[in-house]
Amino acid sequence: MIDHIFPNWNIEEFKTLNYILSTHKDEELVNQYLSLGHSKENLSMYKYHLPNPMPKCVDEYVIPNFTFLNNVLPAVNYFKPGQYLPLHTDLYGKYIEINGGNSENIIRCVVMLENSSPGQILQIKDKCIWSWKSGDCFYWDYNDIHAFYNLSMKDRYAIQLTGVLK
Repeated sequence: MIDHIFPNWNIEEFKTLNYILSTHKDEELVNQYLSLGHSKENLSMYKYHLPNPMPKCVDEYVIPNFTFLNNVLPAVNYFKPGQYLPLHTDLYGKYIEINGGNSENIIRCVVMLENSSPGQILQIKDKCIWSWKSGDCFYWDYNDIHAFYNLSMKDRYAIQLTGVLK
């Protein structure tokens, strides 16, 4: 697996996408966080996904770098300052709906579209990552617990790729 791709994109293309506000699809988990005092407004992110057209660079440049994955589905995630998705595992409902199979074979990757800003934190299992460069790639398996927190003063954009290993 690759850990970095050369950032060959224009971030402005990602800033103008028609995002929708979303939270984790596991309502029981979301309700647990809410009952413990988390704010529904902050426990969210903005998503842009198929069937919406992706910026040209996603299909023509980013996905072709991931030759070790089959059935790659892209999405773009955008977190405003103060937004976060606390520890959770992914459900992969959309991916399974489109590609079939089961979640046990799925790999997820995020490609960071800009350098990190202080206060932006990605957690995968027991590892916290708070510094990255544009083009850095981070992966987790289907059942790995992970989270993202934007406690910075800057928006955070990433391409999310979901696929199965060849």
